[in-house]
Order: sequence, then structure tokens, then C-alpha cells
Amino acid sequence: MKRWLLIGATGWLIVAGDVAFAEDRKNMSAGMATQMDNAFPVSFRALQLQTVFRVEDSPRGGNVYRLEPELRWGLVQRGYVSLRPQFEFEAGVRRESGNLRAQGFYNVTDETPVLPATAVVIGTTLPTGNDAAGVDGLVRGILTKTAGPVQFNLNAELIKMGAARLSERDLRYRFGLGADIGGRTLLRAGFFVEQAEARSALPLWRAQAGIFHHVTPTMAIAVGAEVGLSSSAPDYQFIVGFQHTFTGFR
Repeated sequence: MKRWLLIGATGWLIVAGDVAFAEDRKNMSAGMATQMDNAFPVSFRALQLQTVFRVEDSPRGGNVYRLEPELRWGLVQRGYVSLRPQFEFEAGVRRESGNLRAQGFYNVTDETPVLPATAVVIGTTLPTGNDAAGVDGLVRGILTKTAGPVQFNLNAELIKMGAARLSERDLRYRFGLGADIGGRTLLRAGFFVEQAEARSALPLWRAQAGIFHHVTPTMAIAVGAEVGLSSSAPDYQFIVGFQHTFTGFR
């Protein structure tokens, strides 16, 4: 009898662990390895810490180094708030490095066999960095649809620049289409087009791909790379990320 109880308890723990792993996978793939977001929120009352380091080709020659730590808090059911300072390092250029981005995410509808999950993000960027001025605004719509082992994501974003110069656009769009495939290890890919900051510049076309690996159900690492598909886009970008979700705050 004890043996059967032990076998039953072990089986229950395995199933429960798989369910927890699958649930955490939903909200742990956003913004890692590629810049695609999905429509699933951080778990209610959970804290998620994410740090991304990027190295990007600079149009002025050399490289731009970006460090982006982010804290997400599941403040409400189906939604979360996030804070992310953005640090940028490039020889001779420090404009806007240190700006603080604040966003609110809300999952509007769940995924059904026919319809995708939908979410909306509203955010702002505060001019707390070097030589920064004006408060930027952002609204993003997200669609996520699962087909077998593949999860497809569509991102559509509009940015309002708070202190655009005469040569810069005050409204900018950005569209992204991506796909994730796998389980514990996700293969991620994304394709993006966005308006350039300068009015005279052509749209930026980019392609990204990478690997997002779950070390544990609540901890993940990621590596990714990007290539520019238009003359206006940076030639390359490399991405390294770490993410940890703390779920004990009930």
C-alpha cells in the first residue's frame, strides 16, 4: 500500500511540475533572444527580473552597448507593470542613456481554438538620462496564436516622441512578426520593420533569431542575433539575457 501511495505521489508531482513548467513558459519568452512580446502576463503577484545586454553596430563606426534591466510585477490578474532603465554606452555619445521606461500590460482575451490571445501595453519613457528631454508615450497591441508546438506572435506599436527635433519624427510605428517553437528550449525568430528616427531616413528592416532555454521552470537564459535587412538598419546586433520569476509573493 505504501509503495502505491509513493508511486501515486511521485506521479502527481511530475504532472504538477509539468503543468507549472508549461504555465511559466507562457510568460517567460517575451523580450528574450528576440524583441518579440507575447500576449501572456506575468503570474498574479509574481515578480519577474529580466536583464538583457545588447551589442549593436553603430552608424558612426564601432559598437553601441546597451544594458536593460527590467522588473515586472503581476499587480493585477491578467496584467503587470514594469520598470526598465535603459543604459547605452558608445564612445562620445551619451544622449538619453539612463532614461526610465514604465509600462502597463493587460491581457484582454484568452486564446481559443480559433482566436488568438490579445494584449495591450501602454507606457511612457521619462527623460531621466543624459541630455534627454520630453516624455515619450507608447501603445502596443499583441496577438498570440498557438498551432501545435509553434507559437506565433504579432506586435504592432506606435511611439509618440515627447521632444522630437525638427529633423526627427514625433510619431513612429514598429511592426513585428515572430514564431517560437520547442519546449524547455525555445527556438525564436522575429522579423521587424520600424520607422527611423530621422525624417529623411528609410524604414529599418531587421531579422532576429535565437535560443531561449529554461534552466528551471522559473529561470531562463537566452542568446540571440540580429541582421539588418535594409541600408538604414544596423548591420548586426547580439543579445544575451537572463530571466528569473519569483512566485512566492501570495
